[in-house]
Amino acid sequence: MNKLFAALSVVFLLMSSCSVGQNNNDIHITEFQTKMESSEYILVDVRTKQEFAEGHIKGAINIDYLSENFSIEIQELDLENPVLLYCRSGNRSGKAMKIMNELGYLEVYNLEGGIKGWISKNNLVITE
Repeated sequence: MNKLFAALSVVFLLMSSCSVGQNNNDIHITEFQTKMESSEYILVDVRTKQEFAEGHIKGAINIDYLSENFSIEIQELDLENPVLLYCRSGNRSGKAMKIMNELGYLEVYNLEGGIKGWISKNNLVITE
């Protein structure tokens, strides 16, 4: 029994140390809204142009994650400006956040649940 406890303790310790240093900037809607209120953040919708036109958060710019030019277009943003990302569900924007972190962006946040979560909380979207 002591060996089992010791083995489980080691596994738990190793698992918990794996998360140290990771940068998980997926944030809830309320925190996302608070950050949006600050003029220093750039709001980026990484969905397709069609999805963006069907409804997006006011003030967002559209840089399509699925576009072959995504890496080029995203690099047009200043590396030092904080960025708020969202997509339909949080998947593409999570991947975009990872790319941006690898490119050297200092502060990038991903909206948990994406625009679907945003709308589910009765937040407004605008259409073009």
